[in-house]
Amino acid sequence: MPVHEESFAPGTPCWADVMVDDLDRARAFYGSLFGWTFQDLPPEAGGYVMARKDGHVVAGAMAKNPDDPGQVSAWTVYLATDDVEATVERAREAGGVFFLGPMDVLQVGRIAVGADPAGAAYGLWQAKEHTGTDLVDEPGSLCWAESMSRSYEASKTFYADVFGYRLQEIGEGGFQYSVATLEGDTPIGGIGAIPAAAPADVPSHWMTYFAVADADAAADRVTALGGTVMQPPFDTPYGRMALVAGPQGETFSVMQLPAQPAAD
Repeated sequence: MPVHEESFAPGTPCWADVMVDDLDRARAFYGSLFGWTFQDLPPEAGGYVMARKDGHVVAGAMAKNPDDPGQVSAWTVYLATDDVEATVERAREAGGVFFLGPMDVLQVGRIAVGADPAGAAYGLWQAKEHTGTDLVDEPGSLCWAESMSRSYEASKTFYADVFGYRLQEIGEGGFQYSVATLEGDTPIGGIGAIPAAAPADVPSHWMTYFAVADADAAADRVTALGGTVMQPPFDTPYGRMALVAGPQGETFSVMQLPAQPAAD
């Protein structure tokens, strides 16, 4: 089981949380879909809850602020950093904006949330007691994240300049997509151009992927639980995946990872 309890390398997607109108409804949906259990945090956490899978923290959830009509139901991807202030400064110099933080989150870490020059929202996480997800690439846990952009070249430049992404173009057939690595050769995320066939009102965004044992069964389960299948399961060289939305409209993807060869 890929347990990941140490800190993530700066620039790595390390956490994801969802903001919705009805937190109880989200708990029921994701609990049934992924087998998550939920841990209520102290009152000073503002109603934030931690989702756990097999005892490991894997994601967060919170209710919208009723006094902020601009909030939307959505998943947010957080990128690891060793220094929130320095990263925010680099991001601003590269054309990014911020609408939250930098600020401390209790004793567990330091946060900022903003958007890249293409308008895709993301968060920054400087770990203290909480390093991020403790489980990766297992059913019910984070397995991939990507920035899908209306300004592909600008997004590539931004993430390379701010986080040091090394980008390898793998797109084909008119689809533009780059895989990001850091110091080594292990992919940590992706940057893609929103396809021309996508509806015009789809904005630049970060997409969160959760691993599942069976993409087709997960898509059926989403529908049964009141969600929506936005793009039915399809095969890729990296696994079988589907784009879905929860009952409150928040989009995410599920991915059935390829079977790994048995160790000798």
